[in-house]
Amino acid sequence: MSSQILQLDIHEFCLCAELPQAVLLEIVEHGIVEPCGASPAQWRFSSHALSVAKRALRLQVELQLEWAGVALALQLLDELEHLRAENSHLRRRLSRFEQP
Repeated sequence: MSSQILQLDIHEFCLCAELPQAVLLEIVEHGIVEPCGASPAQWRFSSHALSVAKRALRLQVELQLEWAGVALALQLLDELEHLRAENSHLRRRLSRFEQP
């Protein structure tokens, strides 16, 4: 089974994410997504970056946040997800030592 990695250029990315190129430039400027490549003409985006951009756009529209606020919200949501996973893992380990 082969594993293929989706790589989108800036135009494909904007079409898939349903956002204008100017908005994508702001999202990149705030570090919300990080493309590979030196310039916008060379940028390539992963499928993960696409899902992050869509999530960021939803947060920006629904909560009417500035992009800096969106970046912070995404960082905090990622940290929360990580802490929940770690907590779940530790609870499973602890349950081995608990008496029934």
